[in-house]
Amino acid sequence: MNDARVVHQKQVGVALVLIAIFFISFASSGCQPGAPQATEAAPTSTLSPTAGENLATAPSLTQTPDPLTESQPTLGIFDPPGVDPATEIPPALTGLDLSDEILVWMLLGSDTEPPFTGRTQAIHLLFIHPRFSKASLVSIPGNLYVYIPGYTMQRLNTAYAIGGIDTLRDTLAYNFGIKPSRFVLAHPGDLQWLVDDLDTVNLTVFYPIPQFCGGIRAGLVQMDGPLALCYASYIDGMDEVDRMQRQQQLLRVIFRKLTVEGYVTRLPLLYASYEGWIKTDLSLEELLGYIPLSLRLADPDRISYYMIGWDALTIWEVPGYSQAKVFLPDRDVIRQTLQQAIDDVTIPGPLTNQVQTLEAQLTEMVYQTRQPTATGTPTQTGTPTPIPEATATGNTPTPYPSDYPPSYPPRYP
Repeated sequence: MNDARVVHQKQVGVALVLIAIFFISFASSGCQPGAPQATEAAPTSTLSPTAGENLATAPSLTQTPDPLTESQPTLGIFDPPGVDPATEIPPALTGLDLSDEILVWMLLGSDTEPPFTGRTQAIHLLFIHPRFSKASLVSIPGNLYVYIPGYTMQRLNTAYAIGGIDTLRDTLAYNFGIKPSRFVLAHPGDLQWLVDDLDTVNLTVFYPIPQFCGGIRAGLVQMDGPLALCYASYIDGMDEVDRMQRQQQLLRVIFRKLTVEGYVTRLPLLYASYEGWIKTDLSLEELLGYIPLSLRLADPDRISYYMIGWDALTIWEVPGYSQAKVFLPDRDVIRQTLQQAIDDVTIPGPLTNQVQTLEAQLTEMVYQTRQPTATGTPTQTGTPTPIPEATATGNTPTPYPSDYPPSYPPRYP
């Protein structure tokens, strides 16, 4: 049972590390049928400013892009291709106005459990303005066909598998004009354990998914870990836009639940117990320093949500026998979307009284964990007499609530 507790602490710890820095990235493994028939989930204006498109109206390519020519664009500081690309390499994207005050992080979800390296099927850019307590999240489809410096034109979700986090950083810098300073990489099991530790989440499903995930009906649905993972990772054909909307919906529900219920009080213990599972270059000291900011971001309308949607994508079949389909990007639309996400965090706004409430709740939780907790009741025989202090038991102070940690069955990995 103790082994089960240690395993559980490690899984929940990494997920809470992510939430303490505002978000968790979602893995996208499983639930990806070859020819799905399920109806796509309904996009809503509250999920993304770019919502509203659907797969039926997605643009289709009518002609093949120009083949590779001897005249390639100047790559500047980026490495030249090591493999002939299937289409011409575009120039590096530039022109974004990004203040030095704004932090840029990337939140990634792998489709493979550790220690193996897989594709990053969930890719989110997070812009944070600490002074204004504002943030923007931009979701990017993994099937976007981009230039991977030093390699060739390929799907964005392969960059990490090809060359690690540095290659992915360079890929984002070349194709989006942004080089993230911090990263967090999560795995499928991390999300499952987080939702189970939160005792399920409630999500509004706009359209049912009857054929997969055991069947998900429309309406308010209570989801445990495995169901939430399937809901966030299921993809209908090439409709990554719909999947990104569902990921953002789940992300918002989890973030709100965690910030309101004060799970960040356990951050030091959970961080120490989980090192080696989630990959990140954020230290514990940094995470603790961001807890006040996470509470301010839980205030209404402090976070904006965007995605690279159908207005920026064209489906294209890669030449060759594979008949693989990818997304060709509209770089002008992508530049506009990124700039709007950046501009949103530079607009200051007043905080509501909710922040003070959350801070008071968190302070009370920390205070309670430091109080002595009775762990036993002295027994008396014969004439009731006070038990001498030297023989009394059950007054040993403990740094955690009396019911922590609870007993959990071994479930992961």
